[in-house]
Amino acid sequence: MSETRAPEQVSLLPPWLFYATLGIILLSPSQLAYVVHKREGPFIGYVDVLAGLVCLLALGIAAWGRRWRLLAYPPLPASALVVVAALSLSQAAQLRTGVVEVGQLALYLLAVYTLFLNTLTDARRVRLAILALFLGTTVVVGWGLAQYLAPSGDSDPLLVRAGFTNRNTYSAYLALMLPLALAAALHTRRLPWRIWCGVLVAAGLLTMLSGPLIWLTVLTLALVALGARGLRRWGALAGLALFVALLFYALPRNYAAAVTELRHPYETEIIHVPVGGAELTVPVLQKRWLEWQPALVMWSRSPILGVGAGNYQGNIGQHYSLGLPNVKKSEPDTNNLYLVTAGSMGFLGLVALLALFGHFWGRARELWSVAEGSLGRALAAGLPVAMLALVLGNLFTAMFVRGLSLIVVLMFVLAAVGERGRGLPRAQRTPPEG
Repeated sequence: MSETRAPEQVSLLPPWLFYATLGIILLSPSQLAYVVHKREGPFIGYVDVLAGLVCLLALGIAAWGRRWRLLAYPPLPASALVVVAALSLSQAAQLRTGVVEVGQLALYLLAVYTLFLNTLTDARRVRLAILALFLGTTVVVGWGLAQYLAPSGDSDPLLVRAGFTNRNTYSAYLALMLPLALAAALHTRRLPWRIWCGVLVAAGLLTMLSGPLIWLTVLTLALVALGARGLRRWGALAGLALFVALLFYALPRNYAAAVTELRHPYETEIIHVPVGGAELTVPVLQKRWLEWQPALVMWSRSPILGVGAGNYQGNIGQHYSLGLPNVKKSEPDTNNLYLVTAGSMGFLGLVALLALFGHFWGRARELWSVAEGSLGRALAAGLPVAMLALVLGNLFTAMFVRGLSLIVVLMFVLAAVGERGRGLPRAQRTPPEG
């Protein structure tokens, strides 16, 4: 079934499940987890456990009341990706990690999506969900800002990560959230909201230290600003221009991440055996770029279903054509999601992933046709750009991982139900279609 609902129903689930959903959204921007094994995992996110328990309760309540047939369900691309991931386990050498990966996909794309879709059933609930999301983001950005402003001895860019494991997932989260925050600032008439969201954008952009994502976020914020009118448009663009100017002249750590690392895409501090009394540093391409080659080789050797969901990392070392350059470990979360998906789930997995992104990007782009009120306009202005950030950002870091996936699913649901911002009772609205 796709996103359908009996038109006479406002909500098929009890109200307290909506408040549990708000709790999940509030706590979702975090990678805090119980680690079974430090190197091999699995890593069980605390928020994922909470989400799983709430989803089980919702399913039990729906089954007990024989309402499960009337619930709204994910569209076909979401189910297809989970099915392909399960089928790819036939190629997996490490079955346990594969089962964990498939379980996580099922949790996010099927269970959590269904929960969000069936609890965010009117404009008030959508508004409260966005409020919870912004509150959680404020905590994250405040945490990151404290790390960014720490004494010089603690100024390593890798340490600016808030509740995430590294700078890349932290920056990826902000790449998704800041376009939504700027859209809210530009399309609301309430001054406190405008100030809050504006400060959130400025502080978040300042604390992003993952090079490619900095430029991607500047681009997406500019696109959101261009969608506004009058002084708001030019004020936002002037703010972005000021940030870029400060980036080059007054923010050395940001400059190092956004310019130096990208201009010189080589590993640093690689000192080899002294030659002729001098130490030579031989440039070696960073593994974040080098691993594109073995990922393509992995895909070519198992083109349909890949090497199995969850088995990418265990196979990557076997597919370097010129041998594995063990100079230093790759920085975490710098993989290309599309190549990871192609290598682990093959052509079918890549098609399913692209279909999933395309489906919801299309839904987000339709929001302007039904946008009314500040909430509707903010969603219509911010969600398509946030979806663009998702599509492009996955070239540089996998955004569909623990700590980000719940937010991505929430974006999908907001794109699917965005027309509820018009404020009509659910019984009077045309049900969303898959």
